[in-house]
Amino acid sequence: MDINNISKLIKNHISESKAAASNEKSDAVSAGKGKETISDKVTIDSQRSAKSEEQFARIELDKLNQSSFEKLKSIKAKLVEFENAKAASPDAAANTEIGKLLNNPEVWGDIANKIID
Repeated sequence: MDINNISKLIKNHISESKAAASNEKSDAVSAGKGKETISDKVTIDSQRSAKSEEQFARIELDKLNQSSFEKLKSIKAKLVEFENAKAASPDAAANTEIGKLLNNPEVWGDIANKIID
């Protein structure tokens, strides 16, 4: 191998690799033209994300509905207890949770303050 010919060998090698790279690019471009749509892996499918957002919203709504119904059941049970105790005797009604709240002056003070505000 001659040192004087190294630059020619390097230039030939570079030009060959450029030609091979351009052939690969043209093959990739011609193969890409056959496809109707090109998608990259970074782009999120909007339809799929909309469905997942809708599913998340439904799950959260179900959670809120469940907690609201649990509170409603609790309040209804307290009211039934108060009504049954009231039917039995007024003293028994005063001993229920709602009866205690009705006879509590702090509760009436809080109600008055909320009405004033």
